Amino acid sequence: MRAGWYEKTGPAHEVIKVGEMDAPRPGPGEILIRVHASGINPSDYKRRANVKVPAEFPRVVPHSDGAGVVAALGAGASGFNIGDRVWCYNAQWARPFGTAAEYVALPARFVQRLPDRTSFVEGACLGIPAMTGYHAVHVAGSVEGKTVYVPGATGRVGAYAVQFAKWRGARVIASTGGGDAARATILGLGADVVLDRKTDDLAARLLAETGGKGVDLVVDVDLPGNIGLDEKIVAENGAVVSFGAASVPTLSLAMSGRKARNLSVHLIFVYLLSEPAFAATCAGIIAAEEAGALRHRVGGVYPLAELARAHADAEATTGTGHFVVEA
Repeated sequence: MRAGWYEKTGPAHEVIKVGEMDAPRPGPGEILIRVHASGINPSDYKRRANVKVPAEFPRVVPHSDGAGVVAALGAGASGFNIGDRVWCYNAQWARPFGTAAEYVALPARFVQRLPDRTSFVEGACLGIPAMTGYHAVHVAGSVEGKTVYVPGATGRVGAYAVQFAKWRGARVIASTGGGDAARATILGLGADVVLDRKTDDLAARLLAETGGKGVDLVVDVDLPGNIGLDEKIVAENGAVVSFGAASVPTLSLAMSGRKARNLSVHLIFVYLLSEPAFAATCAGIIAAEEAGALRHRVGGVYPLAELARAHADAEATTGTGHFVVEA
């Protein structure tokens, strides 16, 4: 089969190769997928680019997310038939071979049916970004009738968080520093209000937009960098959900004055959800997709032969959507 891989960490054009390698065979309880589209996540290119840490395995076929067709079933695997359209996640989590190849074999619990209306390219976006966005919106409880604030709403996860929150009946406030184009994009995703981080007094505007009450949920891409603001604008019994730390890897949380508000903080890492949480998250994503509630922002689609360029472009570009490789 054709596949892309690297055997040492470093810049994409220096370490990524594309060529022929043996196709995997599904083991017990595994599904073999003929991959048609493979999604690139920041964790994929950050792991590959980090020269301070050697490659996890002698050869790494990257990418955790993908979509394609069931090609074979391992012994004891059930729930799917050969020819079924599917999407998958966690393909390269703690495993050497992910979805940047014509075939991938992985445990059946990491495989989900792909709705008929969803293309393979769109299906390759449904893994880690959509799952993180969905879990972030739901981990603290129902958001129906509540106000959700999403900074970084043009990012992969943030864009899904806006859409899931809106689909679940929340009022959604977002913020951006990307100007009119970014604001229009976020409004197109369903946000009710989009604030300008460069010109607005965010704390004052967020409190004004909520009648002084504050927001019920913050879905934050950089909690260490934003905690000072978040503490000012979270409502009584509100929650902050963090899925990233772009500025510094540690968090300083002020206790004085916060206990009375019953603030809850959730630090989520979607690769390691419990099985019930995985099941609920995937079921919710499929339901939203079948309801036509999701818009998938694709920033670029590349042939497998251009895997190195796809990685480099994904690494250098933010806020434009998903980068997908077709195998």
